[in-house]
Amino acid sequence: MSNLVKKEINSQENSTIKIMDRPKIFCIDIEDDDIAALESSGFNIETGTLGKKVEIPNQNRNDYHFVLPNNDLTDNLHEYDITIIDLDNDKKIQYEIKEHKKDNHTGNMQYIFMSIYPETLFNPKPFGSIVLKSALNKLGNKKHLILSFTTKSYKVTYPHGKLEEGNFSRSKDIEYDIYDFLKQTPLKENKSGHSVVICEVRKELQKLLHSYKNEMTYNQTFLASGEYDMKNRTYVKNYTPLVKSINGDIVSMVIVEDNKTIFHFPQIKNKGKFLNDFLTTVAPKLLPELFPSLTTFQWKNDKEYWLPNHEKLLQEKEQLEIEYKKRLLKKEKQIEKNLDKYQFLQQLITETGDSLVTVLIQYFKWLGFEDVKDMDEEKSEDEIFEEDIQIVLDNGLLIIETKGIGGTSKDSDCSQVSKIKYRRCKQRRAFDVFALYIVNHQRYLPPHSRKNPPFTPHQIEDAKHDERGLVTTWQLYNLYFDIEKGLITKDEAKKVLSEYGLVDFKPQNLLYVDTTKEIFSKGKVCIVNIENIELNVGDILFFEKNNKYQKVIILDIQLNGSSVEFANNGELGLKLSEAVKKNSKVWKQE
Repeated sequence: MSNLVKKEINSQENSTIKIMDRPKIFCIDIEDDDIAALESSGFNIETGTLGKKVEIPNQNRNDYHFVLPNNDLTDNLHEYDITIIDLDNDKKIQYEIKEHKKDNHTGNMQYIFMSIYPETLFNPKPFGSIVLKSALNKLGNKKHLILSFTTKSYKVTYPHGKLEEGNFSRSKDIEYDIYDFLKQTPLKENKSGHSVVICEVRKELQKLLHSYKNEMTYNQTFLASGEYDMKNRTYVKNYTPLVKSINGDIVSMVIVEDNKTIFHFPQIKNKGKFLNDFLTTVAPKLLPELFPSLTTFQWKNDKEYWLPNHEKLLQEKEQLEIEYKKRLLKKEKQIEKNLDKYQFLQQLITETGDSLVTVLIQYFKWLGFEDVKDMDEEKSEDEIFEEDIQIVLDNGLLIIETKGIGGTSKDSDCSQVSKIKYRRCKQRRAFDVFALYIVNHQRYLPPHSRKNPPFTPHQIEDAKHDERGLVTTWQLYNLYFDIEKGLITKDEAKKVLSEYGLVDFKPQNLLYVDTTKEIFSKGKVCIVNIENIELNVGDILFFEKNNKYQKVIILDIQLNGSSVEFANNGELGLKLSEAVKKNSKVWKQE
């Protein structure tokens, strides 16, 4: 579709939009949706292309095809104010022989490109870049803004020659770079990524780049000012970096080349919106002479023409920004301090070896054990294998073997602590030694994706028979929060650690009430049936589902449609302090 037809359609669809005379903008390889977004803001747009890649049917060894470049650039680019180009646009078309013959040609000689097997995709874009360079060179002293969305730098070698009186004679191959449209671009390495850091630049530009930070994907890095450019055999002139990768590579910059101001941006997902924002909020302040429609009466923003109270309000705004930054910094420090204080909880479910032992010792001290020993520090060089951790109890000794593993435990892993237990009993001449095996299993997976519990029925039965306990660090992680919520006390948890088989941290001395069959009011009302169990308003109940407990207070009891203070038989409606789930087991503490 020609630009004339598109402008006629847009004119009919957007009859209320007034198109600016200036700036005149030439968009190269910009998508139609992005063009429409610019035109909807009244920008004066024409479009073109460096060329589309052509799929060539070179299938056999001696195949070749004559091809013509298909770039489409305006003849009067020197009259435009802005050029916008997406170097990464990768559209393809099929080879049509009629498209590679000139309908009207004067003379008996024609220069033409060749696509030779094994090439099956002819790329005319670097040649289009040279054509664009020629057009830009005609600007003279006219100021011009170029906005480039980058691609990985590359070159294309073009076999070519001339057709003369029906005969083809091949000339020396020529080579062009996709970035040849500019006099000099300080290209470095091709690198791709999306994690970026916005540089300190003009306030309005920095703010804009920050707002699109999560939409950026870089593909090309640039030399820093002062670095030696091997390609151009010169040192890079001063320019301003705009965006860097998290590794410090420059991935976006602005450079002034003669009368041209050139912005190299990484790829941005929503180019139409970004360009609209850039051309309305940033560019008019950088090059006001290119935006007469947007900068008329711009002098009203000068301080000497400020309205009453304007300066005072600006100062108050600036003060608010300063206070906000201070509060934000304070909150970031609090977050960092909190992470440092509680990082041992995440280390419980990630670490292995000595690091796991260290964090478990920290955990047990938090739990309230006073005498906790790292046995690797206690043993002498000639001592045989010992437990990892030893805790002195009021009623004996707790020995602990730990492992952080990528899978689940073998039988020998679970039972290793038994041998140490019997040796400790013999040394103490008493059977007051309790043994515990703690595992951080499948440690590379998120805990909810792990096999829980990771022990086989056989391993659990063996642990009961050998009078030793089995526990996971994921259980200890959850125990921390259960204690904080008052579901279980530290003293109760400490006693459970001495139990045999699979250790189960749950509220103690529970009496089963019923299982919730129906819930209402988004879970804050449930129906239970009780028999010879007294429930009172204000009682604390424990709701259990999937081995997770929840502590809830009874706010109201309904029996036969009336509120009562207590009940011990019948179908009851319970109004609760928190929402519960259907089919939860209901317990009451004895």
